[in-house]
Amino acid sequence: MLRLSPEDAPRIEEFIRLVRIYRDTVIITDKPFEQYSLWEKAQLIYAMRHIGKAHRTYAKMSIAQYAEQFRHPLIRKFLQAYFPVHYNVSSLFFVFGIFTDGNADLPADGSRGMVERMVSRYQSLGGVLQTGWEAERVNIVNHKAVSVTFRNGQTVEADYIILACDLHHTITRLLPVGYMDKYMYERFIAHPEKYPTYSSVNLYFAVNHRTTTIPEARILDLTGLHINDKPIPYAFLKHFNYEPSFAPADTTLLQVLITQYADDFQYWQQLRTDNYQNYRTEKGVLAQAVAECLTRTFPELQDCLTVLDVCTPATNSRFCNAYQGAYMSFSLTPYNKKVTHDGRLRGLRNVYLAGQWLQAPGGLPNAAVTGKFAVQRLLHDHTMERPIDRTSLKKQAGTPAIPDKKKLPD
Repeated sequence: MLRLSPEDAPRIEEFIRLVRIYRDTVIITDKPFEQYSLWEKAQLIYAMRHIGKAHRTYAKMSIAQYAEQFRHPLIRKFLQAYFPVHYNVSSLFFVFGIFTDGNADLPADGSRGMVERMVSRYQSLGGVLQTGWEAERVNIVNHKAVSVTFRNGQTVEADYIILACDLHHTITRLLPVGYMDKYMYERFIAHPEKYPTYSSVNLYFAVNHRTTTIPEARILDLTGLHINDKPIPYAFLKHFNYEPSFAPADTTLLQVLITQYADDFQYWQQLRTDNYQNYRTEKGVLAQAVAECLTRTFPELQDCLTVLDVCTPATNSRFCNAYQGAYMSFSLTPYNKKVTHDGRLRGLRNVYLAGQWLQAPGGLPNAAVTGKFAVQRLLHDHTMERPIDRTSLKKQAGTPAIPDKKKLPD
């Protein structure tokens, strides 16, 4: 960066200093914060003592504002290439800090490999997994969840339930509205504009040969590309040549990620709903334009690319009921504080929550951690309890009790 832009030297040195400071960030993964003792909390605060001053300044500045302080256009582009520009820049320092400190990596065989290992471990302990069962509602009697009814007509009783579904879907479809708390109401209903989300269009291409000239990660310029009548100047290119399980022998896989926002989700969702064929056509046109950009940038890809799939924010919504098609939690903007939900529902003590929406910035690692926390909270709250009496619950079964009959706005 210094060789590229000597005139930015003071700002570059400050950037590096901040990244080093944010290496002290402690990511809480061992147990929920509320289970920390006073001594453990004091140790945590002391370990991150150097971050406080920097965070008070940079948590109130957006990435776009920070990037404008640099003179060189490539450095400005680099800082804004991956994160949505409305994020606070403190988040950027945090990501660079954990990566440069060796505290971040990719699981072998990607997300699918990680899931398969989790399933294998769960089943080896006697767990039973049912896939393809879409939950329709949680049945509640006297403020206790007694069972879950699925779309296939099955109803499964349970002593405790951990809901790892999308949080918006959970509180608007699976549970009575009265269990929505202030955290959820504020973000999903009252002031969603204060808690923006983002998603992406992901395009996947097969390359019919192994290549070493394409870097593992790169900014890809997209000249003349538009989505939702908005220009898309660049995207994020990922080359998975380091992961042999992602593609057959002698081939490789490319991913192009284009950041999308809430209005873009509405565009894709409406397009798919109104005219599915137009939706497919639009995805095909986009794939062709990106493929042409790839071959212009890397001539060796000429006649070597095959489009494998194009996933839009509407895809995320269809497969996962994802709120606004988002694959991360609410954006950490300069205008809202980082707040963590404790995964409990007031008045429903045998139900726990897990998933990316409970703590920023969301995503797969946070989803996994909150699953662990849900089990730890369950054990903490109920270890000394007597088992639930199923006989009495069956006698009370009937229409689920609704503690608050007010309806959500359309």
